[in-house]
Formats: sequence, C-alpha cells, structure tokens
Amino acid sequence: MWARVIPCYTTVVKIILVGMTCIVGLFVLGLVTALILVMTPDPPMPAPKDVFDFTSMRKAPTEIDPPALRRYPARDGEQLAYRIYDSSSDRILIFIHGSSYHGGGYHALASALSLGGVAKVVLPNLRGHYMSGRRRGDIDYIGQYEDDLDDLIKFLRSSEHLEGPITLGGHSSGGGLAIRFAGGAYAGEVSSYLLLAPIIPLSNAIRNGDAGGWAIINWKRLYGLLALNAIGIHGFNGLPIVAFNKPAKFWDGTETLSYSYRLNTSYHPRRDYHADIRALAPHTLVLVGQNDEAIDPPALRTLIAADAPQAQMKIMPDINHFGIFSDPAALAAAAAWMRGLPDGGGP
Repeated sequence: MWARVIPCYTTVVKIILVGMTCIVGLFVLGLVTALILVMTPDPPMPAPKDVFDFTSMRKAPTEIDPPALRRYPARDGEQLAYRIYDSSSDRILIFIHGSSYHGGGYHALASALSLGGVAKVVLPNLRGHYMSGRRRGDIDYIGQYEDDLDDLIKFLRSSEHLEGPITLGGHSSGGGLAIRFAGGAYAGEVSSYLLLAPIIPLSNAIRNGDAGGWAIINWKRLYGLLALNAIGIHGFNGLPIVAFNKPAKFWDGTETLSYSYRLNTSYHPRRDYHADIRALAPHTLVLVGQNDEAIDPPALRTLIAADAPQAQMKIMPDINHFGIFSDPAALAAAAAWMRGLPDGGGP
C-alpha cells in the first residue's frame, strides 16, 4: 500500500513545486517588465501648440489689485501659499487652479465674485506649484492634496476667523480635484461645488485622451507605475508622468511644466470617478464652454446627468476653456447660482 501512496505523494509535490515556480517566474517577469516600463525615457515634446489661446490670459483691467500671498501651515509643517479676497458676503469660495499655473491666474474671477458681494474668495497655490512647497511638480504621497485642503479649511476657520458656508470650486484639473474631494474623507466640510470645465481624465469627456494636445503623457511609464502600485511598490511615484505643451513664448517663470505620478493622480478624481461624481453635494454647478478645447461638452453633460442628476449643468455658448473663468457671461452665471444657494452667500 505505502509503495503505491509514496509515488503519488511525490507526484503531487512535484506538481505543486512546478506550479509555484511558474507563478514566481511570472511574477518576476511582470515585475521586471514593469520596471523596464517605468524607466522609459520621457517622450519628445511635440511642436509647440497654443492649445488654449494663452493670449487671452493677458491681464484684464480689474477694480482691485491681487492681494498679497499669505501662507498656512500644512500638517507636515510645509508652508503653502494662498490669496484671500474679502467680501461683504459670509460665504467662502475656495477655488482651485488648473494644471501648470497657480491661483494668481484667477484674479478676474475672484475680484468679480468678491466685489459683487457673492463670496469671500480664497485662491490656493497647490503644493508643488509656484511659491508653494519645496519641490515644483511633486508632492509626497497620493491624496496629499485632500489633506492640504483640509488643513486650509481648518486654518481659515481658526486663524482667518471665517465662519461662513464653504463652496469648493475649481477650473480644469482644479475642478477634478474638487470632485475627488467630494468622494473623500473631508467632504462634510463643504456645502456646495462650483466646477468650471472639470477634467476627469479617464472619462470620454476628455478630447483625444490628452486634453486636445495639452498633456503629453509618458504612457509606458504610467502603465509600469500602475502595475507597481497594484502590488504595493510606491518608491517610483515621484517620477514625472506628464508634461504640458505650453509654448515657451508664454512662459513667465511661475508655471509648472511637468507633474509626478503622485501629484497628477492626486489632482484628479479616483479611478472609480463615477463614485466621486456621485458623492457631489446636492448643490453643484458645472459650467463648460461650448468651444472648450480640452473637454467634449455633450459627453461631460451626459456623464454629469448620469452620475450627479442633482447637479446643474450649463454649456456656455461661444466660450472656450479659459473663457469659462473670465468671460462676463460665465462669471454672471456662477454669481447668480451662488447667490441662490439656500444657506446664503448674496449681499
């Protein structure tokens, strides 16, 4: 009997060992492949392309000058920059800038809403951008932007003594970060959302998957990093993953021209972006220009209608990606909506 059992046992052990060897071999092969992809050189920058008409960003006359930069301490001790525009309204609008630039680009919006008695407007410069943090184009971990916004809100309450309801807004990638915030742990600190041309990278609302040629993505490195992160390896997340095609003639030294994987990931809704969109507050306004160069407006409207039917969505005629935060018609639409919020905000 034992003479028959022992050979069978030996065969089973051999099969198990062979199977384990194959699994380990496949894992090592996958790991090596991922590392090779991660080390892929950055793709060459294509010919300069003024995707968004940067000439429209030239300073328009306003009734007030931009307020001086202030700083607040994040939980890790880093000093992060912001501007605050005072107003007769108690409502607070924290408005997040889009990719590459900083809060200073939204002076027209902030001055119009603050002087109009709509809201006190706070323009943060996100960590890793102009005058905020020690490293341009990088942060410390995925999700740090949500922590930084939570720290800003707590600072505004405790040190700036602002007590009004908070609307979280953002333009472009800043709108994407606002959506991410809605799906996170701190959403209870915000009562409403103002989203201007929000970028949701994995959705079909993004033109050509690269925002009309604005974002130059290292796809091979991205795939490698996704694989490594899936097995808990995060040590390469500080590598750059995307560069921005902003023509050099429009540089002013304050832009950030590339982002690391962890910064870019933190700047947009999660992979399950549907869940983040569904988490938006009942009082949400989404505005996008009919001529937006980065977003397909009908596709965005379909997405918002499906996942956040409580949100108001407007496609503004004859307005592009930059006009949505500077055109008088867009600013008037945002102001009218904010004045109508049930918890106040008007003069």
